[in-house]
Amino acid sequence: MKRVAIPLARLQSLSADFYAGKLNRDAARTAVIAAITSWLECSRVSLWRFDGEPGRLSLLCFASKAVGSALDTAPMRMEEREYLGYFESLAQRGVFVSDDAMNDPALQPMRAAYLLPNNVLSMLDAAFMVNGRAYGMICCEQTDTQRRWLPAEVAGLRTIVSKLALLMAVGGDPKLWGAPSLPLTQLPLSA
Repeated sequence: MKRVAIPLARLQSLSADFYAGKLNRDAARTAVIAAITSWLECSRVSLWRFDGEPGRLSLLCFASKAVGSALDTAPMRMEEREYLGYFESLAQRGVFVSDDAMNDPALQPMRAAYLLPNNVLSMLDAAFMVNGRAYGMICCEQTDTQRRWLPAEVAGLRTIVSKLALLMAVGGDPKLWGAPSLPLTQLPLSA
């Protein structure tokens, strides 16, 4: 499989165009997803964020796009019981890799609600983290066959998501700062 350069310059350009008002939010999302899909050569990429109140947060998929399809902005949710163990692992490492999603023990709570209906066979996810808090994730999925994610792909996606989080933070994006988040680590209580 031919590897191309990580599209960081493209993502920075898209971010600049979005914050300058040259791209609306859906056009920016479509372009970001297309850049990631093209680089990673995966079946589908989706964008997720937290929604709800602390203690009862759901993960909300607010944009997804499969290869050859239009951007889908119909909301899809996963409740805490479906994602919590998986997301804790994702937040600790910054990435979650599953070559066999249907049989991955960490993903079993979301199997019926998400994996089966969307035919997710393999997944590579990276968390949006800013200032010690996780705001959501980018999920890259393989739906036609199982896939072994390469270390360079894992590191590259982590780099892409870190760059996007930084660009959103610098841009003062109200969608980021207004969204609920989870702390990445528990801070010790002072005596």
